[in-house]
Amino acid sequence: MRIHKDFAGGNITVKSIQGDTVCLQNELRDTAEDWFYWAFCVEGAEGLTLTFKMQKNRLGYFGPAVSHDLKKWHWLDACGSDEFTYHFTEGEDKVYFAHNMLYHPDRFFDFAKEKGLTVETLCTSKKGRNTPCVKIGEGKLSIILTARHHACESTGNYVLEGVLDELVASPIDNCTIFCVPFVDYDGVLDGDQGKSRVPHDQNRDYVPDKKSIYAETDAIRKYADENGCNLAFDFHSPWHKGGRNDRVFIVQNSLEKIDRFNLFGKILEDSITSQSLNYQKANDIAPFVEWNKPSAQFSVYMTAKPECDIAFTLETAYFGVPDNKVSQDRLVELGHCFAKAIKDYIKERAL
Repeated sequence: MRIHKDFAGGNITVKSIQGDTVCLQNELRDTAEDWFYWAFCVEGAEGLTLTFKMQKNRLGYFGPAVSHDLKKWHWLDACGSDEFTYHFTEGEDKVYFAHNMLYHPDRFFDFAKEKGLTVETLCTSKKGRNTPCVKIGEGKLSIILTARHHACESTGNYVLEGVLDELVASPIDNCTIFCVPFVDYDGVLDGDQGKSRVPHDQNRDYVPDKKSIYAETDAIRKYADENGCNLAFDFHSPWHKGGRNDRVFIVQNSLEKIDRFNLFGKILEDSITSQSLNYQKANDIAPFVEWNKPSAQFSVYMTAKPECDIAFTLETAYFGVPDNKVSQDRLVELGHCFAKAIKDYIKERAL
């Protein structure tokens, strides 16, 4: 039997194996605070029943996400507070377990190919990888879409995929859409937390009049400065679980534009279908409420641009709750609904 992290997104340390009990610890790496992301693979355990013990507060409401191919994910739907047990049936020679439903970059490349989108290179990452980006359409209205400013926050990619799918099928007239699906591309592939990196993470790298320390954020800023930014949306996952973190919500970042946030929220709420992860405007967080103190974030940087009508972060729960449960399909459908809200908002604002 082999338990490892040798795949895109892998993050685990095996502390001990005693009989049928495996004790595991996630890796914080260069994250400066306690964080919860982990993902590992078990090979060669056919016929065994194993219990995996995690650190405190590492499991969601529905147990781990489980996959056999890093493509399709489901919840185990059974676990203790900090452990879960899994029976490996005959033929289960490789099983992946993760804190949340991972979004492998290959899924995005396959999606782009299917939709006829050309994947370009935004920049070369710190580790020498070609960070991908795509453009859709051409026109004066400029929309920027991003995800994975924090490497572990994969729900944002599923939502972003749905947004792109809808906008390819039903384009916005006279509009250029620029999309960076993996801002922290190295972190996504390496399985980093990505949140609260030392000295700061990618979503704290948008300090006006100061050069970014990450090539990706520098390239995004350069694009926005050269091409303008009328609307910008950044797709994230919130904290682990509990309270507002179990919901979908907009992070409002400007008191001066509060009416615009409320308008978009109303339009989005009206756009949600029964197949989508639910969104309710009442869950949005206003500026300077709780932890929402705008700083050097992507959305704040774009909001401050004189030509920008609206920019914000959409936070999408890792797990949801029993009557509003996260799945890959429901996340993508949320993206479809979000894209329709963008189009309706543009009409309402006469942009």
